[in-house]
Amino acid sequence: MAITRETVPMQNQILELHRQGRSIRTIAKIVHKDRRTIKRIIERGEAIAPNVITPEWSTKVDWEQVRLEVSRGVQFNILAREHVGSAISYVQFWRHFYKTYPDLPTVTMRLTHKPGEKCFFDYSEGIDIVNPSTGEVTSTSLFCGVMAMSSLTFGEFTLTQKRDELMRSMEKSFRYFGGVTPYVTVDNQKAAVDRAHWYDPDVNPTFVDFANHWGFAVIPARPYKPRDKGANESGIGVIQKQFFQEVRDKTFYSLEELNQAFAEYLVRLNSAMMKDWGVSRRDRFEGEKSLLKPCPSSDWESAEWRGAKVHADCHVQVMKKFYSVPYKFVGREVRVRVTAKLIEVFDQDLNPLAAHARLLGKETHSTDPRHYPEEKLALTQFSVQQALNEAERIGPQTAKLVGLLLSGSYPLKYLRRVQGILRIFQSGRASREGLEHACKMGLTFNKHQFPYIQATAEYFDKNGNRPSAVKAAPVRDAGSIYLHNIIQQEEEL
Repeated sequence: MAITRETVPMQNQILELHRQGRSIRTIAKIVHKDRRTIKRIIERGEAIAPNVITPEWSTKVDWEQVRLEVSRGVQFNILAREHVGSAISYVQFWRHFYKTYPDLPTVTMRLTHKPGEKCFFDYSEGIDIVNPSTGEVTSTSLFCGVMAMSSLTFGEFTLTQKRDELMRSMEKSFRYFGGVTPYVTVDNQKAAVDRAHWYDPDVNPTFVDFANHWGFAVIPARPYKPRDKGANESGIGVIQKQFFQEVRDKTFYSLEELNQAFAEYLVRLNSAMMKDWGVSRRDRFEGEKSLLKPCPSSDWESAEWRGAKVHADCHVQVMKKFYSVPYKFVGREVRVRVTAKLIEVFDQDLNPLAAHARLLGKETHSTDPRHYPEEKLALTQFSVQQALNEAERIGPQTAKLVGLLLSGSYPLKYLRRVQGILRIFQSGRASREGLEHACKMGLTFNKHQFPYIQATAEYFDKNGNRPSAVKAAPVRDAGSIYLHNIIQQEEEL
């Protein structure tokens, strides 16, 4: 009589029931096997069990705690170091763990998306285009946007995956969908996320500004969790299996030509019947289209975010230009939003502080007088008093010029110029006597600009106090005969 082989899982199940105290007859009824087979497996299991040697180090490990940490994603090399140190390699630790806890099938949950609630955006490798003149091959990227519930798909090929490209493609997607979802899930590319994190990702401020304009909340996908954007991954997979294969023997000579062919494919894709649902993506989308928020009338204006520090004169420096900020924020770090026509200053919590028209000409300062403190309060600031004291230490002419610049209703207005004048001596570019002479000349001729003071001080140190000879204009008698008069008299004769 042939002996049937039972599978290892079945044998383990029989041995487990035996350890629980079940009789051979009961076990046979549970697993639907004859009693002789059950008895043979139990006898063989009991014969092998005593020969199993448990390593001494493993008895000191709390394996249930290890299992819990593994389920949280902690790596085995870290757990081995924490529990057994350098006594064994982490590979031995890993093998013993899986003997204790054999692999179990991965359990996944099917996500159910509410209509009109979310859409996904991601990139993948695209199709190369060829320059017809030079034969140069250029790689592209495939941008793909998918509605979470209906799987309605939009996409285009782009040359890069930079932030501006991403946001322009997303705008086209929203226009294609006819509205905006409350939530958007993006991958962890640098264009959108500055720092990927499992629990607390840091979304790029520029991308946040873009999201606020369009009215959606950003939900970055968790690192190494493609199921977080499963609809998008599936959509890209369908495109790669279908469109990529359709055009595998075709050469595209421009990005426009490639996107035209892809747009025609998207019409077919969104109109084709889905086997799982019996309707098309477009049909399913009709049920959620009315739930989308309307698109804004204008696209988002590209902006750049920068960090800056408010100087003592109540200004921040942005691209070699200076813009005023309320004096209460002197010395603090702020965030600056730069657009084509506007400079906006915010605190670290993105509360607005100031806004200025962007300076594009020769002007270097944009100042709102309301940002300055009153005169008496300004004079008490450390930076103003420090400048006045330093000027007095240099000399009376310097002190007089500095006092003049810091007088008036807005003492902080010329603080930066004063600091520059004082640094002429402090940095060794001019001597004390040179700066004193320059300040005296500046007061005499009412020239208080920094370039004049610096040039005059450096000239004095190089040439001394020797005024250049200026030839006086000749003074002629009213009756003097000029050359043209002589020529005229000769012509008359």
